[in-house]
Amino acid sequence: MKYIKYVLAAAFALLIIACSLPTKSIKTDIHYPQVVDNKLFNISQDATTYAKLEQTQEVFKDLKDKYLGIYYSVWTTKPTATKAETFWIIPSLQNAIKADDDANALIAEDSSHLSLSEKLKRDEDIKKLIAKRDSLLGFGENLMPNTISDFKKLIANMNVDSFYKNPQNAIIVNNTNVRAVPTLKPRYKNRHNFPFDRWQNSSMFEGTPVVITQFSTDGKFAHVHSAYVDGWVLSNDVALVDPKLQDFLLKLKNYKVTNEDNTPLNDPKRLFFIDAKIGQLFPYDKTSDKLILFKKGLDGYAKKVEIAYPKTSFKDFPIPFSDDMMANLINTMMGEKYGWGGIFGNRDCSAFTRDSFANFGIFLPRNSASQANYTGNLQDLSKMTNEQKESYIIANGVPFRSIIWLKGHIMIYIGTTTIDGKQRALVAHDAWSVTGSSDTNKEVIMLGGVHITTMTVGASFDGESSKKTLLSRAIGISNIME
Repeated sequence: MKYIKYVLAAAFALLIIACSLPTKSIKTDIHYPQVVDNKLFNISQDATTYAKLEQTQEVFKDLKDKYLGIYYSVWTTKPTATKAETFWIIPSLQNAIKADDDANALIAEDSSHLSLSEKLKRDEDIKKLIAKRDSLLGFGENLMPNTISDFKKLIANMNVDSFYKNPQNAIIVNNTNVRAVPTLKPRYKNRHNFPFDRWQNSSMFEGTPVVITQFSTDGKFAHVHSAYVDGWVLSNDVALVDPKLQDFLLKLKNYKVTNEDNTPLNDPKRLFFIDAKIGQLFPYDKTSDKLILFKKGLDGYAKKVEIAYPKTSFKDFPIPFSDDMMANLINTMMGEKYGWGGIFGNRDCSAFTRDSFANFGIFLPRNSASQANYTGNLQDLSKMTNEQKESYIIANGVPFRSIIWLKGHIMIYIGTTTIDGKQRALVAHDAWSVTGSSDTNKEVIMLGGVHITTMTVGASFDGESSKKTLLSRAIGISNIME
């Protein structure tokens, strides 16, 4: 295909901050030349294009079988993760409680016999313990500090002693948040840390197979294990799977995926069911030509619901991969809002990458580092100069197939553009904000979603010396489709 060519002037420099809070002055106007806010691609996914690709669908059978094998593996293979690995959040809760206990113990001690230097040391120790406690507590939805009482209730509500004592196969019945603790209340590092709720672990699509490892003590949450993430979901969002339904799904080979993000699914009476998302897998009944969704019955078990769907918005899974097809999927997500850990039904950087490849039968892991190492062909860029990195990416990166990794962030390489007569790499990614930089000024510029930028953003006007560009921070590149 003819790769994308789009001339971007470098009048203002930007530094991506994918997973940290902006602390400088904030600008919400993102109409800078390095940011393409409109659709970049003008590719028509017409019937002829798809028909030609559909003829090669057999080539993708192995991809489908592998994907489904991983997807449903939680029902057939017991996970190896230990209790300590699964509930990694507990030590931080316990450490906050211990710091509070230790500080209160020092405060309660009789200090009348201490020397001045001993009193000063005691006071300093108390300050350090309180600072540690407050740092671990973070802030809640009212922008006030969380409390020790909150943390104690969370630990008690986790019911960790019941972990895997009575595992039950289940399925997600609503698009839902996956939490690190059994609450929807947030924990921000400080009052200015929105949207980075540190208790938001991930999200799950309706139809995701899981194992319920235990319920919270109050029954409001279920702790679930899936093929790509563990965590707490609302009990109403997960239903048990009986042997008949499990057998049906394990044998089913027909699935659909949407090629248009947030496609609403309704029944004939306009009863809304769900917004279908890129990367979401839908069981398909060929006889009735309907999608199969799941709802929770009064007995706690999942019930199948067949629903009609807009034919132009869905394709057989997996979609045969092509540059055109991937470009069109990215098109439908362009400008969508950023969602840390999938909060508010939005995506973060790794979810954008994961969902982009899922329609093609590629089951990527949850986090960016694991995605970069997924195929085992990660090429180390860390010891190269900026010029060497970009030359290597342009020479060896495959548009729409290669991903570029930097610590805490992941991007899809989509081709090149020309700036001042020089080729520059272009990437599609989902990011919260960027920091503008010039010789005399620095300011945060909100992206807040899916955009396309160069990799030289973050440099000052002279262009190449900054150590804070995407390019300078790039660690490696890998080809997902190899």
